[in-house]
Amino acid sequence: MKEYLAIVTAEHAYLRAEAENENGENLSGIEDEIFSGWAVKVLEKLPGKQYLKIETHYGYSGYVKEEEIKPITEDELEKRQDKDRFFRLGISEADLLDAPKVQGLPLELLLKSCIVELLEKEVVPGWSKVRSGAGREGFIHTVNLRERKEDDGYLSEKNTEGKGYFHAMRQRLAVEEETFRERIKESALEYMGTQYRWGGKSSQGIDCSGLTFMSYLNSGLLIYRDASIREEFPVSPVKKEDLKTGDLIFFPGHVALYLGNGKYIHSTGYVKTPYVTINSLREEDEDYREDLAQKITGCGSVFI
Repeated sequence: MKEYLAIVTAEHAYLRAEAENENGENLSGIEDEIFSGWAVKVLEKLPGKQYLKIETHYGYSGYVKEEEIKPITEDELEKRQDKDRFFRLGISEADLLDAPKVQGLPLELLLKSCIVELLEKEVVPGWSKVRSGAGREGFIHTVNLRERKEDDGYLSEKNTEGKGYFHAMRQRLAVEEETFRERIKESALEYMGTQYRWGGKSSQGIDCSGLTFMSYLNSGLLIYRDASIREEFPVSPVKKEDLKTGDLIFFPGHVALYLGNGKYIHSTGYVKTPYVTINSLREEDEDYREDLAQKITGCGSVFI
């Protein structure tokens, strides 16, 4: 089959490393999560199965159900980069309502960072009309719309940068360093208390690399989605003593985001804190975790 572009129409789609078997059993668990309105490239369809192999706009690949996406054209993808027309949802969850009032009937649940198309701003004070990735039209509070800071350029046929795209994206990010570091920190803190979910990236559940990835995405930069440094992405090694706010701390199979003053935020499956929490690298602090502090494998920064 020929490759084609698509957007997610489901509330969220779980990306799998392998498709289900003929009995519908899950073979690989969740590898990643992509949201309504996000663009993907379809690479192949599995013979006899309703699963498609796709690549995300941040260079991650896996399998989703065919029913969870719909095809779009290259021209439609380009139009979706209009940041005055397409916005992300800025709160944990919001109902898409059939009327611009709190008494409206919920049509669809929108999750944080899903992409919606703005059809009419301030239909009545405080309410805007939008269209979801599934094509449903309804109303949400205008204040919940946030500027989408990253884009889908990696998927475009016009992109000639290949795997260098993510480094080029970093170079184009015209934000003062301290401002950007604080933006990443604030984005991470929005997920405080969210339950740990392997492969998750939403306010319903998020894993360690999902937290760091979303903190950067919501701030305008795409980094690798897993707990490691890859040369095609704009994170480079730094010394532990050089850590600054917004940098990354790596452990065996785990990653955290440094907040400054010895503190870091992370999503952990640790039995005592199975959610997004803050811990310390300093032994004198009550929230010090020796099991992590003594096993740091490296640190990374986009400011090199």
